[in-house]
Amino acid sequence: MEGLIINRPKAGQVFKNEQSFTNMIHSLALGGISARYTPMYKERQLLDILTREKVDIAFSADYYLTNSANEKVNIHRIFEEHHVSYVGSSPEVLELVLSKTNLKQVWQKKGIQTPEFYLLRADQPEKETDVLLARLKKFPYILKPDREGNSRGLSERCVVYDQETLQTRARQMLKDFSTLLVEHFLGDAPDLREFTVAMIGNPPDRLLMPARIRLKNKKPVRVITTADKDNHNTTASPVADESIKERLIQFVGPAFDAAGVRDYARCDVLYANDQFYAIEINGQPMIPDKWFEACCKDACLDHDQYLNAIFLAGIVRNQLNGTLKTKIPTLIKQCLPESVFNALTHNRINDN
Repeated sequence: MEGLIINRPKAGQVFKNEQSFTNMIHSLALGGISARYTPMYKERQLLDILTREKVDIAFSADYYLTNSANEKVNIHRIFEEHHVSYVGSSPEVLELVLSKTNLKQVWQKKGIQTPEFYLLRADQPEKETDVLLARLKKFPYILKPDREGNSRGLSERCVVYDQETLQTRARQMLKDFSTLLVEHFLGDAPDLREFTVAMIGNPPDRLLMPARIRLKNKKPVRVITTADKDNHNTTASPVADESIKERLIQFVGPAFDAAGVRDYARCDVLYANDQFYAIEINGQPMIPDKWFEACCKDACLDHDQYLNAIFLAGIVRNQLNGTLKTKIPTLIKQCLPESVFNALTHNRINDN
C-alpha cells in the first residue's frame, strides 16, 4: 500500500519535522505501508503530487495550505475533492473542533458537561465586551485563545480572580487573538485530576485509551503551558483507579461522538468535585506524540503499533465507504496485537 505524508513546517522546524516523519515512515513500513514524506506550503504542490503519483492513503499533520490567492485551503477538503483516501476527520469536523467555543456549544446541546464559558471577539464593540464581562460572577475564570492548540497563548496570568483583572486581561489578549474563550476555572478544586483520552478507530470499532496528566513541578496556579510541554514538565501515565477509568471512558465516548471526529483524536478532560468536564478535543493531534503514546500503552500498543493502528482505522473507514479498493497489507495484521486488530476491523473489511 502506497502512503503519502505531508505537513507545512514552521520556520526553523524543517529538519526536526523531517526526522520525525522519517521515523514514522519506518514504523509504517513494519505494517506494509510504503509511505513517502514531503513538506509543502501551496495547494498547487499537493495537486501536482496527487496527479503525478499513486497514493492509496494520505496523511496530513496540518490543517491548511494556501492557494494561488494566498487564501487558506483545508487539506482534507483537497483530498476529498480529488477522491483521495485519507486518515482523519472531515474538513467540517476539523473546523468545528478547532474552535473551543463552537465545540462547547455542541457539547451543551448534547448534554455533555463542560465548564461554564463565554466567547469574546476582538471585532465586537468594547462596550459589549465590558457588559458581558461585568455579568460574570463565578470566579475564578481562565482566558484562552479560542482557536489555538498545544496551549499556545496560555500562562498563569490567564487565570483571573476578580472583575478588574478579568477586564484588563481580556483587553490585552484581544489585541493578540481575534476570539477568546472565557471559561470557569476548575484548577482550584481540591480533588482536581487532569486526563487526556486518545481515540483510535470509529464506532463501533474504536479504542478509547485514557492517561492521567500531571505536572512534575507544582505551580501556584495549575495551568499547563506550551513551555511545560516543550520542557517536559508534564507526565502522562495509565489511569490506576479502575472505577475512575471506567467512568472516564463512558463519559468521553459521547464527547467524541458529538464532535464527529474519526480515525484518531484526543480529548482533554478535567475531574473536579467528583464530576468530569470535557475541555477540548484535538482533532488532528501531532503524531508521534508523547501524550498520545502514553495513552496507547493502556492498549499495550508501542510506538510503531499505535501509528499503524491509526492508519488501519483510516484504511477500514475508507474501504467501508468505497473510497479505497486496496486491500489491507498482511503485515499490518502481524504488526498489531490480535485484540487490537480485531477491535478496529470487527472482521468487516476486505483484507488479505
